[in-house]
Amino acid sequence: MKQALPKYILALLLMPGLAWAQRSGTSNTTTSPNQTNSKANSTSVKSGSNTAANSTLAERGTWAIGLTTTTNSGIFGGINLRKSWNKNTSRQPIIGLDIVNLKDYREFTSPFSYNGRSYIEGKINNLLIVRPEFGMQWMLFKKSSEGGAALKGILATGPSLGFKIPYYVDVSYLDPNTGRTIIKSIPYTESMTNTTGRSVIIGEGGYFAGSGDSKMAPGWHLKSGFDIELNTIKHNYLSLEVGFIVDVFQNPVEILNQTAPRSVYTTGYLTFFFGRTY
Repeated sequence: MKQALPKYILALLLMPGLAWAQRSGTSNTTTSPNQTNSKANSTSVKSGSNTAANSTLAERGTWAIGLTTTTNSGIFGGINLRKSWNKNTSRQPIIGLDIVNLKDYREFTSPFSYNGRSYIEGKINNLLIVRPEFGMQWMLFKKSSEGGAALKGILATGPSLGFKIPYYVDVSYLDPNTGRTIIKSIPYTESMTNTTGRSVIIGEGGYFAGSGDSKMAPGWHLKSGFDIELNTIKHNYLSLEVGFIVDVFQNPVEILNQTAPRSVYTTGYLTFFFGRTY
């Protein structure tokens, strides 16, 4: 009994040390790989969302220039300038400027040509339209987090400043004084009245040949369309816009001879925009 007593005393002395060692080991447990990965992923997600939010806030707006084709023009119908502000994610105000050439849908090329040159039969005026406009675009479908295209609806309006430019043709006629053939550019209306004597139309003149005799045709327009914003790199901007425009002029505008002049012209358009966000 005397020999066992020291062993019990020794056990009692060691028990507090063992308990302290067990507690310290439990508090300093190592983190598992899964927990480490989850923390890293959450950190990366938060940083990615913060980056995306910062990039969205950093893009205050867009500047873009567009090339357009319309149902009342050739392949190249005109140019467009546009600026938008990203004050709201659902809708953004826009301002723009369109410069387009509008033709009458009844225009046709004369079957008579001279050395491959042609002209528009019965055309009296070219109609150049400048459209300053203000409007709004609404976000219909946003881009996904992995990229892709966004769809926006557009509604804009503003004045239509029409310029009626006399349509010029090049004519060839014989000078009775010298007997030489002379070629000059005259308005098509003069070729119909034979003011230059016996003349032959050999082709159309320059588009701005009659700019000095142009007349203003004021009006108003309304534009509606859809804009497909394409996925781009960095701050580049690309979009494809399709829509419909109605121009209403104060007075009827005469474009073709022997056709009733009209005050209302409707146009379908397709515009390719490219520019930058800032």
